[in-house]
Amino acid sequence: MPDSSIAVERIHHLAMADSYLPHSGGSRVYYANLYKNLLLAYPDTVTLLTKKVPGWQEFDRTESTERFRIIRRFRPLPNWKYQQLPKALPQLVHAAGTILTGTYDCLHCGDLFPQALNGVFLRKLFHLPLIIFCHGDEISQTDKRRYQPKVRDFIYRHADAIIAANQFAYEGLVRIGIPKVRIRKLTPGVDLEHFQPGPRNPQLIEQYGLAGKKVLLTVARLVSRKGHKIVLQALPKVLRTVPDLKYLIAGEGPEKAHLEQMVGELGLGDIVTFVGDISHQSIREFYNACDVFVMVNRLDPDGDVESFGMVFTEANAMGKAVIGGRSGGAVEAVVEGQTGFLVDPDSAEEVAERLITLLTSEELAQRMGSAGLRRVHADFNWITRAHALREISAELVMKWRTAV
Repeated sequence: MPDSSIAVERIHHLAMADSYLPHSGGSRVYYANLYKNLLLAYPDTVTLLTKKVPGWQEFDRTESTERFRIIRRFRPLPNWKYQQLPKALPQLVHAAGTILTGTYDCLHCGDLFPQALNGVFLRKLFHLPLIIFCHGDEISQTDKRRYQPKVRDFIYRHADAIIAANQFAYEGLVRIGIPKVRIRKLTPGVDLEHFQPGPRNPQLIEQYGLAGKKVLLTVARLVSRKGHKIVLQALPKVLRTVPDLKYLIAGEGPEKAHLEQMVGELGLGDIVTFVGDISHQSIREFYNACDVFVMVNRLDPDGDVESFGMVFTEANAMGKAVIGGRSGGAVEAVVEGQTGFLVDPDSAEEVAERLITLLTSEELAQRMGSAGLRRVHADFNWITRAHALREISAELVMKWRTAV
């Protein structure tokens, strides 16, 4: 069978996402790296319809090119409740206008509501093959709703292909009845040029008082499912064995005030530092500065879950051992006992024990970090994922062109 990615010389992709960089979030980094590497390898174009987020003007000025256009209108949806549905219509009209005034071969949707819902109608109106990305939490968050599962399943049934970003998403799609033949799994990769081991940044060490200290690091939005709370609860026990400890928390979010209150109540003011949001460029400096990376992700009652956890593979790429929650897609990102540990996300006792194990055994931490580094280089290359996305797109474009 001929390689369809070669047979289709150039593809004009129209992508839609409710938010995009510089908005934080693993799925946004996922899309950015897929499209970056796609355009490096092929003469394609990508036009991205997305929303305005803080810092978007400067970001777009530096990242936009002749073959990668970012068009922003509206603001990201605050939630997926039904009162948000009227906001889908102007976005549908905007997307339709974009298609009418351009040339596009394939439609990619990075969010279920409203992008993929609109995508179903755009597919029919303009005869474009539709690819929908699924990270898994779209399914777990809608499972307990009354009507949303019906809308969700309607959307997925009308996609020509669904890209599952992890095994958790793949299994969720199969569970709700999506035929396996229409599901393609593309796990996140790691930017191996950006994330690689290096010496600690002296300025960072001085700024946060890390000299002579064991350093824990969490890079995550400050929301309950990221598990900051359970790590804080574990620290008093850890400090009895490892008193020279610093815990850096990078990120912002609605849980910040509550977490700061916990730090005060537990007497951890000299141990814990909230460093706020950090740029993508700066993240590697923080990974390099830490001894152990920890994010004890958990399943929230509303179904919100960590679908993969790119921070684990990024930390591994820096040669760091990691600790994650035994929940959602982290079980795919972390190889238990080899690249790090998976723990009960509700057990401060188990979190403390694993932290003590890695913080008191430099040889074990280095061995796990080295294993993680080897795994990332062997299995998490963005270039292979970009080629796979191109092949999927080209296959569908050829199929639709033949049908027409």
